[in-house]
Amino acid sequence: ELRTPVAVVRSSLDNLAAEPLAGNARVYVDRALEGVRRLGRLISRLSEATRLERLLESAERERFDLAQVVRGCVEGYRAAYPARAFDLALPAAGVMVDGVPDAFAQLLDKLVENANDFAPPASGIRVSLEAQPGHALLAVENDGPPLPEAMMQRLFDSMVSVRPAEHGAAREDGAHLGLGLYIVRLVAEHHRGSVRAGNRPQGGVRFEVSVPL
Repeated sequence: ELRTPVAVVRSSLDNLAAEPLAGNARVYVDRALEGVRRLGRLISRLSEATRLERLLESAERERFDLAQVVRGCVEGYRAAYPARAFDLALPAAGVMVDGVPDAFAQLLDKLVENANDFAPPASGIRVSLEAQPGHALLAVENDGPPLPEAMMQRLFDSMVSVRPAEHGAAREDGAHLGLGLYIVRLVAEHHRGSVRAGNRPQGGVRFEVSVPL
């Protein structure tokens, strides 16, 4: 319902942009086109959260090794972010959990995307997985700026972001609705787990996901 009117407006603006335009008309058309493109990206981000909710509702749970999923994801991040160093710490034995492997991969994608956005250039991102009594603890750490104390409990809510507007505009997708960490929470809670964020004593930020073994 949202995509159709946006497509109509975009098509009309594209046709208008192809015509000779006088005065400031070209400037206004270009601004309108950029606005429609941003709106389209926002809709895509909203759709991503909706698709994940449907996936979690319909997907069958399976027994899988979370350590293997994390290892495969980090290998992909090293290729996707060649300028960023990734430190990976995994237990010697497997970490078996019941759930949806693809959803966990998406959860880790969001945590790493968030860490990459805030980590200073040339600094690393640390990903770790531990098997603790009764639960698995997945953590992603970066050396970015500290989180505001007042936002700690709200970071994982939908439509909440601590990202400055100019930071979001600099990204390729240009759209930050605060949905990335909300998706992390959705996946964790679907697996009877929990999420938390905190500032490290030595500086930087640590995000944790705890799920039952």
